[in-house]
Amino acid sequence: MEWWGKALLCVAAYLIGSINFAIIFSRLKGTDITKKGSGNPGTMNVLRSVGKLWGVLTFVCDCAKGIVFAIIGMYWIGSVDWLFILGLVTIIGHVFPVYSKFKGGKGVATSIGVFLVAYPIVGAIVLAVLIVMLLFVKYGFIGSITCISAITVYSCVVGRDNVAVIVCSLLIWLIVVLRHYSNIKRLIRGEENTLKLVGKNESKDLADDKGADEKPAESQKEKK
Repeated sequence: MEWWGKALLCVAAYLIGSINFAIIFSRLKGTDITKKGSGNPGTMNVLRSVGKLWGVLTFVCDCAKGIVFAIIGMYWIGSVDWLFILGLVTIIGHVFPVYSKFKGGKGVATSIGVFLVAYPIVGAIVLAVLIVMLLFVKYGFIGSITCISAITVYSCVVGRDNVAVIVCSLLIWLIVVLRHYSNIKRLIRGEENTLKLVGKNESKDLADDKGADEKPAESQKEKK
């Protein structure tokens, strides 16, 4: 494939990666996911704040973005390098979407989609482990970081002779970990949102929390 064809595929990967299904599905339910729970427009927050069915649909659609462009890279361009390059661009689109002022999800589902194409069996095992962890660990991001870290190590070991595979795998891992920095800070402060795959989840409105924080400040001004 000519260089311009690959460039166009990169643009397409970014633009389609930028489609945020968490925002779309939450609006279908009459809510704004960016103002609920953690405020993150991703699978975990949809599961917690909108509903389990919508959370699963969000995961499937976000995962599909990674799968589609990884397949295009592997079987249309015909290169494992481009499997990871197009997959990485799709993840970047998801995390920094042009349609939402570059404020997107955390890239876990889309990353899993890419790794499912690269390593079908290991990718499926990692996905199963993530689901099991979500059943027993009340903090969803711990399962996400653990599973992405594990498959990144596997990818770097298996693809140790391929610079593109190693670099893209590490960049995917770095993006996912950095995007969960706020979760880590909230966990340290004891404020991290919990997630239950079985049972009812509680989700606060961010606007209400903000209003509650602002009220004491307003009352102090009145006293002065």
